[in-house]
Amino acid sequence: MEREDIIQIVKSARLAGEVPDLSNKDLSGQDLRRIDLRGANLSGTDLRGANLSGANLLRANLSGADLTHIDAFKTRWQGANLDGANLTGVSMIGSKMEAVSFNEANLSEANFYETSFRWSKFKGAKLKGVNLDEADLNEADLEQADLSNTILRQANLTRANLNGANLKGSDLTQAILDGAVLTNITLAEVKLKGTSFDGADLSKNDFSGFNFGQVNFSDANLTEVNLQGANLKKIILVRADLSQANLREADLEGADLSQANLSQADLTAAKVTEVQLAAARKLEKATMPDGKPYKPLSLPPQPAGKKEKRRATASGLAASLSRIKNRKPNGDDD
Repeated sequence: MEREDIIQIVKSARLAGEVPDLSNKDLSGQDLRRIDLRGANLSGTDLRGANLSGANLLRANLSGADLTHIDAFKTRWQGANLDGANLTGVSMIGSKMEAVSFNEANLSEANFYETSFRWSKFKGAKLKGVNLDEADLNEADLEQADLSNTILRQANLTRANLNGANLKGSDLTQAILDGAVLTNITLAEVKLKGTSFDGADLSKNDFSGFNFGQVNFSDANLTEVNLQGANLKKIILVRADLSQANLREADLEGADLSQANLSQADLTAAKVTEVQLAAARKLEKATMPDGKPYKPLSLPPQPAGKKEKRRATASGLAASLSRIKNRKPNGDDD
């Protein structure tokens, strides 16, 4: 099938008010530059090595398509369906791929530097070794995605769903995961320098023995997290919820626990000072570093003498004011 044939199929379908059907076709190596393929059905199509630069693929169906080795400079992808598609090793630097569906797709070893994936779906997708440096994944759905050895430096993952994602060996240096869902994740051998988890949900994860480096967990949900033996030096935990967390033998040296919730947390043998714990908002039913239950400090009773003295002073002042009020002016005799 030649370029002219493809253009004719698209034109004929549009004139008939139908969806252009190019499904299961062999379009490998074809010149598809600047062709308007909006909403076209390209499911199962072989597009290996095709030139899609400048093509319009808005809301196109590319599910199950083979897109390896394509050229896609300034291609329009918004709203396209690439579920189950093969994009292994593709390079789409700085592309706009917003609200695109990549569920179960294979994007391994691809280069998406500075690409925008806002609101896109990657459920169960393979992103192993992908370059997502400075990519925008705001509110993206990455549930159960394989992100092992992925480069996510300075990536924006604000409010992204990473439930069940595999992040083993990934680089999250200075990445933003504020408000993200990170439950049931695999977080081994990860680089986390300067990473922000402000308001993120990391509850019930097992991070025992993990070295977190300098990260921000302000307002994060860390309830029932296993942090036994973890390195939490200089971690920011301001207003974080660590209720029922396992912090046994954790190193919290220099960590900021201001207004943190440590109720029912186990701090047995943890490296943390009394000053740090005093800054926490809640410690009810927590087990302290010495292995003993937390006991709130009771204020010493106020000496009775001082209280009586204050009462006597107030009473004397009232009497003095009464005498002054009832005193007659000089020379005013009956």
